[in-house]
Amino acid sequence: MEKSKVVRLTLYGNPVGKARPRVTKTKAGKPLVYTPSRTAQAEEQWKALFLESGQTAFAEGTPLRLLLRAYLAKPQYLRKRERLPVTKPDLDNLTKLVLDALEGLAYHRDSNFVDMMQSKRYAVYPDSPRIEVEISEAIEELAEC
Repeated sequence: MEKSKVVRLTLYGNPVGKARPRVTKTKAGKPLVYTPSRTAQAEEQWKALFLESGQTAFAEGTPLRLLLRAYLAKPQYLRKRERLPVTKPDLDNLTKLVLDALEGLAYHRDSNFVDMMQSKRYAVYPDSPRIEVEISEAIEELAEC
């Protein structure tokens, strides 16, 4: 049986979500649309991480599955109580940033994703804040949902 291809990446640091494009005006009064610097830097980090990993892209048209786990830094005031992170960044914005950054590198189009599982938790000491991503080929299951 052939082993299925899997792309695994872990980006350390406090997770950053995809911010919406910003609009400003030039001196001439024309609108200028730009990507916020935190978003652009985070996307570049994901691209560099993938390229440095030496992993290869999935074949075009491959149905894909995403497993994304985000571990945020836990605020000091929550140390004594266990809580789930119901604050920003939003889970969908975390996922969108990763998918946009890796599109064209790890896979051809993000429309190839047919399954996604995402979670957001606090990093537990001594573990560091990070995002773990696993992309694999999706297989059609026998039973329908």
